Amino acid sequence: MRCRIGMEFSSAGCTQPEAAASCFGLYYMRRQTQGNVGRFNVCRGRDDVLYRSGFCHSSRLSAPESTQRSFGDPVFFHSAMTQIPNNLAGEIKEGDMKEDLEASLPAAQDNFAIRCRDVCRSYGKLKVLTNLNLTVPQGQIYGLLGPSGCGKTTLLKCIVGTLKISRGHITVLGKPPAFPGHEVPGKMVGYMPQDLALYNEFTISDTLTFFGRIHGLTSNETRARMDFLIDFLHLPQKHSLVRNLSGGQRRRVSLGAALLQNPELLILDEPTVGVDPVLRAKIWQHLVEIVKTGKVSVIITTHYIEEARQANVVGLMRNGHLLAEGPPDAVMEQHSATTLEHAFLQLCESSDQNSTQESSSESEPLEKGQAFGNGRDESQPILAVGPPPVEEVPKCTADWMVRARHILPKGRNIGALVIKTMVRMKRMPGSLCFQFLLPVIQISLICLCVGGDPKGIKVAVVNNDTSPLSSSFSVSLLSFLDNSSVIQIPLPHNEAFEGVHKGQYWGVIGFGQNFTSYLTKRILQRQVSKEVIDGGSVHVWLDLTNRQIGLMLQKQLHQAFQDFVDFKMGGLAYLAALPIKFEEPIYGSLDMDFTTYVTPGAVLSISFYLAVGLTALSFVLERKEGLLDRCWVAGVSSMETMLAHLFSQLFVISVQIILMLLFILLVFKMPNEGSLFLVICLIVLQGVTGISFGLVISAGIDDEQSANQAALGIFYPNLILSGIIWPVECIPYPLRYLSLALPQTYASESLRCIMYRGWGMSEMMVWRGFAFTLGWNTFFLILATVILKLRT
Repeated sequence: MRCRIGMEFSSAGCTQPEAAASCFGLYYMRRQTQGNVGRFNVCRGRDDVLYRSGFCHSSRLSAPESTQRSFGDPVFFHSAMTQIPNNLAGEIKEGDMKEDLEASLPAAQDNFAIRCRDVCRSYGKLKVLTNLNLTVPQGQIYGLLGPSGCGKTTLLKCIVGTLKISRGHITVLGKPPAFPGHEVPGKMVGYMPQDLALYNEFTISDTLTFFGRIHGLTSNETRARMDFLIDFLHLPQKHSLVRNLSGGQRRRVSLGAALLQNPELLILDEPTVGVDPVLRAKIWQHLVEIVKTGKVSVIITTHYIEEARQANVVGLMRNGHLLAEGPPDAVMEQHSATTLEHAFLQLCESSDQNSTQESSSESEPLEKGQAFGNGRDESQPILAVGPPPVEEVPKCTADWMVRARHILPKGRNIGALVIKTMVRMKRMPGSLCFQFLLPVIQISLICLCVGGDPKGIKVAVVNNDTSPLSSSFSVSLLSFLDNSSVIQIPLPHNEAFEGVHKGQYWGVIGFGQNFTSYLTKRILQRQVSKEVIDGGSVHVWLDLTNRQIGLMLQKQLHQAFQDFVDFKMGGLAYLAALPIKFEEPIYGSLDMDFTTYVTPGAVLSISFYLAVGLTALSFVLERKEGLLDRCWVAGVSSMETMLAHLFSQLFVISVQIILMLLFILLVFKMPNEGSLFLVICLIVLQGVTGISFGLVISAGIDDEQSANQAALGIFYPNLILSGIIWPVECIPYPLRYLSLALPQTYASESLRCIMYRGWGMSEMMVWRGFAFTLGWNTFFLILATVILKLRT
């Protein structure tokens, strides 16, 4: 049968179709039908007139005179026609070719699993995907090839709906990804990421059961599929822990998780990286077996180019766009390459030359009648399995009930994630005990080490009193000092001050020679001289570099003098006392120490920041290992992930709070005059707020080191400004406004009011702490959700 292209050129003035084809650098094509596949016999033109002008490929001389193209797709004609100058290609009537082109199409041309049209994706100014067009046939293996960093993983994330494209449109199994009611991401797609993305604490059974719950499989269905996959993939016993498996066995478990729900689309991101050749061959054998029924489509990425020859269709990707798309043999034949890698190298060189020509053509205007050397649109692959993207974007609709179900969190997914977290806790008893005991250890250290009076403070005593020891007021006064707090070292005047200068003593207590007699005159006589006043006084020189020790020494000396006066004067002691009397306190007690003030704020701070650290680290590590992406592709939303983590961490927080309250109330005897229920509620809300803040950190940060730095960087300013270790009233006003806006300032004040004043929710200082905590919690949850949405 004569080619219509030749007939058209014959009518245009060329007597022989072969001559016409050679004049214009075209192919003379003869179609032989074999089954459903059109086979083209391609003969190269023999005229070199326009070959030297750049309209023919440079590989023409070394190529055989006749080569065969065994792929049934009209885009090959389109690619050949793009080698014709625009003014000549316009003379070819497309209608005359329609019959032959339609005859060469496969029977199921419109049955495609994935269509990508003019897809663009950028990260800021970095363009990762540029006008990419890709078509994955239904029931076939599509090998997406290309070097690392060319955009393969980004493209797959766009296909499964976990990453939004900047421009263009994608259709997956008939609808756009993440469309309401469409189970992509979800049950219809099986995803095996480049990383293993498996929970090391799980057994094989736990892993498959977890993904079965997410996909909505019943226990019987999951068990049946599990038995089949273990036998099919030659896995060890189902109770084997993932962390004890070899690398090849783990990769097969990951593949089994992707195959569990019998997906219609299987996406494998570099499944053969780092595996031995034997296992690599087995994986490809599994894929070939899977697609035999025609119900499953597979897209597999790899940078091992030669292994993709087993795929039905390959797409060669570089710098964010496809260089070629078609059956492997066709790609090699067109470029006269013996290997697929050689063809890829030729395509890369051709792409680089085209880029150079385009950049030079932008700087120099074309002369009249001048055309580019190849005239091909770089956004279109040289070979393709589908028609060029001229079809309209499919319009899909969903009613409000479907959209509502799509937005609302699913209890099934939340339950699966909560059970997953509980199983991981069960398999890590050491870590779980550490989480339970760490807050108890911290609050115990605070109660033991913060706020108490210093003990064993050495003080030099210079006693020059000449009175007998039995009647000496200096000796009697020193006997009332607390010997556990103050250690008295009798020394001469010079040695005492020298010891203080050397840091051996914290102060000097000095008595004059006539201290007893002068003090007696001060008590008995109404008027005395200045010498008597000075000689009857206790002189104290302190080292106040440690103000807490200095304040304690002043307090101990005042208390010792008051006890001495009461002992010597009895009922007349009021004559030597200050005219100020402190009555019983309205709230609290006279012996309440600084530890009592610090403890409520410390409990809130521990609950808050332990939740921050655990949440931020767990999410960052799961994202780093690919576990979050895998769950999202399985159909879990970011809101479901956050809610599940919130519910599972409530169990840990509850145990922590119970243990802390037992210690501070029963062991350290901290007073609690108010409702224990309100105390527990406020501490739990602070822990939930910490979880929410940890979600914000993990949503915006990708590595654990930066997450730790963010949590620690916020910890100390919040601890100082929130009135936990020092009253807010001591903070200067510009910073006090900032302090009042922090999550724990009003909460700490509220907890003190409940525990020490016995107040309830009717008091503003109490409910204000609850209101601020709930407000911050809501704000952090919304912010984390927004950040996750923006990042995906």
